[in-house]
Amino acid sequence: MQMHPWKARLYAVLLLAALCGAVLLGHLLQSGAEVGLQVTLLKAGKADAILLETQGGVMVLDTGEADDGEKLAGLLRARGIGRVDLLVVTHFDKDHVGGAAALAAQVEIGRVLLPNYESSRPEYLALLEALAQKGVAPERLASPVSLALGDAQLLVEPAASQPGCGPGALPAKEDNDLSLVVTVTHGQNRLLFMGDAEGGRIREWLAGPGCAPCAFLKVPHHGRYDPALEDLLAAATPQYAAICCSGKNPADPKTLALLRQYGVEAFETKDGDITLTSDGRALQVSQ
Repeated sequence: MQMHPWKARLYAVLLLAALCGAVLLGHLLQSGAEVGLQVTLLKAGKADAILLETQGGVMVLDTGEADDGEKLAGLLRARGIGRVDLLVVTHFDKDHVGGAAALAAQVEIGRVLLPNYESSRPEYLALLEALAQKGVAPERLASPVSLALGDAQLLVEPAASQPGCGPGALPAKEDNDLSLVVTVTHGQNRLLFMGDAEGGRIREWLAGPGCAPCAFLKVPHHGRYDPALEDLLAAATPQYAAICCSGKNPADPKTLALLRQYGVEAFETKDGDITLTSDGRALQVSQ
């Protein structure tokens, strides 16, 4: 039976529309896969262990305590990742550098950024030994560094020169205010990671060129309250925040109250892993 000419034309138009829609959908899905950023803040007690993944690169930001290196390596294996393109250790307290040696022993490490001072802590010395065995020379930052991680842009800012800061110096208990501050920009989303910065380091960052509003803040120093936090929240205006803490060592109630005062939706790793996803426009946080 011969199809009426107008029906044939209608079917042709519908078929063309369907094909165009399929091509467009495939393009959008492919583009979304290419621009995605996922950040995982591990439940690691009162410690920072953070994994950042883009289509074009993988970064680990701090490694928790000694047993958290295996957790990070296990998470990487589960996701089919055998190489960390960038490892950043904000400072050398054991709850930030503790798992770095174990991680470096189990996966390939591309580039390592460290603050510009030495430490006598065994976890730090173990990291240096593990990197030496892999033939990886860490870079100590005396000035800010900008680099790309896939389609994300990173700014890593060291503390300004201080007494006791520099190669060969051992600042002992003054590490927190030597924390590297890391800003990750993915499209319209800006994520700020403050290490264990205390009042002096926070105010130093606020006065510097890297200070700008952000969508997400990793609250410094495990949620310990500092009067400078209010200035930080007023300048950064985050929509979301995460605190790396534990049930035994929870965030300070004054810090949580301050976050509520500024309308920030706060998540705590004591309640489980925290996941951020960005498509360059929307930012979603889940737990």
